[in-house]
Amino acid sequence: MDSGRWRPLCRAAETGRRVAADVLLDELRGVLERGTAEDRKIALDELLLAGPRLWLSLDRYARAGTARRAAGGRAEPARALPPDADPLRLVLASFDADGRLRQAAVERLARRSGRFAVAALALRTDDWVPAVRDPARAALLAHVAPDEAASAVRLLSRLGARSRSGGVLEEYRAVLREPERRRTVRRLAAEPDPHARRFGMGLALELGEYVRGDLARAALHDRDQECRRLCARQLLDLDPDQAGRLMWARSAAVRELAVAALPDDVPAVRLVAPLADRSRLVRAQARWKLYKRGEPPVDVYRRQLRRCGRSTHPRLVAGLAAGLGECGDVSDLPALAVLARDDSWPAVARRAAVRAIGLLAAGTAPRSGPERGAAVTGTDGGAAAGALAELAGDPVPSVAREALDALAVTWTATPAVLACAVRRPEPAVWRAALRASRTLEYFDRLELLLGAAADARPEVAARACEALCEWRRLRWSGGSVEPDRVERLGTRLRGAGLAEDQHAPLDFLLRALGRRR
Repeated sequence: MDSGRWRPLCRAAETGRRVAADVLLDELRGVLERGTAEDRKIALDELLLAGPRLWLSLDRYARAGTARRAAGGRAEPARALPPDADPLRLVLASFDADGRLRQAAVERLARRSGRFAVAALALRTDDWVPAVRDPARAALLAHVAPDEAASAVRLLSRLGARSRSGGVLEEYRAVLREPERRRTVRRLAAEPDPHARRFGMGLALELGEYVRGDLARAALHDRDQECRRLCARQLLDLDPDQAGRLMWARSAAVRELAVAALPDDVPAVRLVAPLADRSRLVRAQARWKLYKRGEPPVDVYRRQLRRCGRSTHPRLVAGLAAGLGECGDVSDLPALAVLARDDSWPAVARRAAVRAIGLLAAGTAPRSGPERGAAVTGTDGGAAAGALAELAGDPVPSVAREALDALAVTWTATPAVLACAVRRPEPAVWRAALRASRTLEYFDRLELLLGAAADARPEVAARACEALCEWRRLRWSGGSVEPDRVERLGTRLRGAGLAEDQHAPLDFLLRALGRRR
């Protein structure tokens, strides 16, 4: 069997499905018994090219397969390892259900070098038999060549949460801290596997392998967010003045660290950009800088929003509106409503203003439910509910979607507003309207969903049918239903074209309501 045959088997087993792992294990055992030395080498090479999830999957299912074959009367290979056992036989023996065979495999693997030995030993550090687990741990710590360390860390980092393998990765880290292991550490820091790369980068930073220029480049441009964060933290520890440079990083985690590293007496004008950052975490960190010295950030947001003109960058306006929604109060609703309604502003700024209106209107209300809607409409937020209802009909789809989501958050959506939104052609809008229908009164929601189920667009009707299944699981609180409403619901039900399993329960409910009149 050539590599072209092994590769799809390995990819299938890497998904973690038991059937795929069993097929691969059967093929491996077959080539072990009937294949040539070259066939076994090709098979092992493909296992090593696969990711660590494949090895975890094989280790998980190999012993269950051994037990099933024994129960089915299938012949098992000899239980002792031959003196000249090749690498593939040792790897499969390390997965065996027989603890004595696993122990013998570990003893042989400890005397071998290479990635196959390290991968098998790393898995056995989680073995439930101490006589297997302890020698595997001791042997693994002696395998620290660059290729071996990469294989070990890839597996150990995924075993870290298991109790039996606890502490192995830290022991391995301690061995790699030795000065003669710097080449291995640098190799780990360049690994494509994210777990191994983060481990290697963290160790390299601990050992001082990076100069400031390298740290700045990695913090700004590294492809992995965790590595960017590690390098940014190290750079700011060495040189806090680099915070200004890192505030323009693409990564929100790096920008947050940069804002935290700014001096406490930094001028408020320098905090305008992070206060209006597109990331909520960065905005919160910038506000904390002002809170710590007794300056309310809401004043900065209000002042900066008043200064915004047509030449102001829309994303700055959007960030200021978002921040005001996070720390302002209902007195800010009129200014935000003006911004949200002004169609001369780009959609990004208007969306942020709509979202902020929803946050402020719901901020002092109960957490959820109709009580929240009553609290919003019964306070200064009543104007906000009206503004959101108006914006739900905005011709810009993203603004209308944001308004519908805000109506859902504040529980102030009305059937008429949602019915108009469902009829709109933009998928983002009618989907938001169906989401917001969860906040309607019991029969209001049913009426809306039945109307949507009769829509000529198949995707709208299908989504409405799914929502009707959800509605049927709700419990009606009881009470009287107007005869006109029962008749209207019946008409809509007949026009909805529902499947029989959906139509029959609703028809029974409406008939029962009609008899109660």
